[in-house]
Amino acid sequence: MFKVEANLKEIATRQLSQRRARKEGEPQRPVTTVNSKALHGLQFRATVEGHSFISDEGEEAGGHDAGPAPLRYFLAGIMMCHQVWCVKSAAVADVQLSKLEGEISGFIEAGGGDADREVERGFSRITYKVTIDSANSSDAIQSIVEAATRRCPAFVSASRSIPIEVTILHNEKNLGAKTYDRRRA
Repeated sequence: MFKVEANLKEIATRQLSQRRARKEGEPQRPVTTVNSKALHGLQFRATVEGHSFISDEGEEAGGHDAGPAPLRYFLAGIMMCHQVWCVKSAAVADVQLSKLEGEISGFIEAGGGDADREVERGFSRITYKVTIDSANSSDAIQSIVEAATRRCPAFVSASRSIPIEVTILHNEKNLGAKTYDRRRA
């Protein structure tokens, strides 16, 4: 069973208050800094705050498959940051979670153009399924997922350039899908 630390409500509430207290024009500081070093071929080791991880491309893409490819970390980062904010939002709202799982997929734009001209391609859309088991109401679950979409910097940043379709499953019941597309905001 999923367990949330007893002091998380206090921590999340303080963090949200600190965010609201920051004023425009104050000097910015990075949330974190990640360093990366090429090892060989398409393999890299990233280090951050005492942790390290390997990135590599699959053999079909010229790598040795020693770790997930960079785009996998990109998508995982969006999803796991959003999950952090689901848990923090649940703690702040006194919503109990017995399970929280996610599945995220990214779809790359078609190449287009001709063989002589390179075309910029990025994600055309992202789909993300949030699965939550909770004794709380579907409205409460919808509310914490919505709060996480506003509070998670990775989700907000990605949705400013890529539509993200979020589907919520609460106790195996599909609550529907909503697309977050902040490109026009």
